[in-house]
Amino acid sequence: MKPGKFIVLEGINGCGKGTQLPYLVDLIIGADKSSTVFVTREPNDFDENGRKAREMLKSDGDPYENAVEAVGHFAKNRDSHNRIFVPMLEQGINVISDRYWHSNFAFQGAQGVSYHDIKFANYYYNVPDLTMILDVPVEIAFDRLDHRDGRTRRKFDSDKKFLDKVRQNYLNLPGVLNSENIVIINGNQDIEAVKKDIKLVYDSTFKSS
Repeated sequence: MKPGKFIVLEGINGCGKGTQLPYLVDLIIGADKSSTVFVTREPNDFDENGRKAREMLKSDGDPYENAVEAVGHFAKNRDSHNRIFVPMLEQGINVISDRYWHSNFAFQGAQGVSYHDIKFANYYYNVPDLTMILDVPVEIAFDRLDHRDGRTRRKFDSDKKFLDKVRQNYLNLPGVLNSENIVIINGNQDIEAVKKDIKLVYDSTFKSS
């Protein structure tokens, strides 16, 4: 059986992942009507570590606090996550994850955790077939977050200088994780233009496979 595709969407808060993820699902199904897509996210509620990580993300305060603790929670939650979706991939089910270990390199890297420590914590987990990072300037992301209904700022999207570091870490990832297929997409375009770029990247990665 042909394995499923494992695709990750990444970017700073307000980059447009939530808007583009349903389009990616439609793109996969449109390319093969018999395909199945499992949509997931990190952190998640598959274990207590995921719940603790989500609590940390929702909290207020200094974005530089609890960096090492966060890496531990994320990595342990990722272990539970892999145990759920890797068997799906083996059965031919496609998996899309809203965030993966790239968020740790970006956010916890901005908190001061080293590349080596983050890499070591994630050494055994499944590598995505494709990671697309939607890149937008921090000012644009802040403006989008301000216009979300009922949105209150959390510690990781309340400090522009911190988020600038996160964004730069994302932009560095194709070179830092050079064994992975990571593509930066300009998220500072209209929605249809971003969709077009996603399709181009998807087709160039999977059309011949």
